[in-house]
This record gives sequence, C-alpha cells and structure tokens, in this order.
Amino acid sequence: MSEARPQFIGEYEDVPLDPKGRFIVPAAFRKALPQGITSLIVAEWFEGCLAAFDPDGWTALIQELRGLDRSQRQTRQLVRRLAGRAAEVKIDRQGRILIPKKLLDLGEISNHATLSGVIDKIEIWNPDRYNQAQNSADLESVAEELEWL
Repeated sequence: MSEARPQFIGEYEDVPLDPKGRFIVPAAFRKALPQGITSLIVAEWFEGCLAAFDPDGWTALIQELRGLDRSQRQTRQLVRRLAGRAAEVKIDRQGRILIPKKLLDLGEISNHATLSGVIDKIEIWNPDRYNQAQNSADLESVAEELEWL
C-alpha cells in the first residue's frame, strides 16, 4: 500500500458513457492516483450516487466497517450494501472504466454522469440527482449544522 493518499477535487459534468457503460476518468483524477494503480473499487454510496475508491481508500473504509458492532442489524445491512454490491473495475489504456450495469442502475446513471472529487473518493452521480443534492442546502447552513464554522 502506498503512503501518499490521493486527493480528488473538482467537478466534471456531462461525462458521456459509451454504449457499454464505460466513461473516461478525468485526467486530474487519474493523476491523483498513486503511481501504478490500475483499478478502482466502485460501490453504492449515499444520497443515491456511486463512489469510486483507490485500493488503499477502499481498504481504509473496510477497516472502519470492521470496527462497527456487527451484532446490530443496521451495521450488517450497511456492510452488505457497501461491500456486497462493490466491484473492482480496471482503468484501461484510454483511461476508461467499465461500471457494471447493476451499479449503474442503482445510481440511475445511463448516458451521462457527473463526477465529483470529494477528497478521498470520486462520487459518480446521475446529473439530475447531483443537481438536486447540491441545491438542497447552502454551504453555510451545512457548515453550521456540523458546527464547522
């Protein structure tokens, strides 16, 4: 495992998916990956999107999940949804990834996606869902709720 953690930042709208369900991972996201990384782990994520993790990021998430109380039904459901529906996807020579149809269907992603770098992962959104999520609360209100300001 590498020492340097990727930092995914930026937003890419109207990223086209080809008929096979592949899209090009933006160059900035590929450059943020540790050298030699040729795959991502894509999983169902919160608010109706998908999330793509580098292998070390996925391992860190799994470690967090392992620390949860597995006797609780909600924990088992969370682990089952995140890990059970996840898929490792290879980054091809053109910088594309092929997301399994089952995951695309979960995210309601068909012809285009919005990609959002959220520091430790890449969120993959249905464009309409993304716009709704972004417009649902202003930044200041969210920060105040988190007592971050």
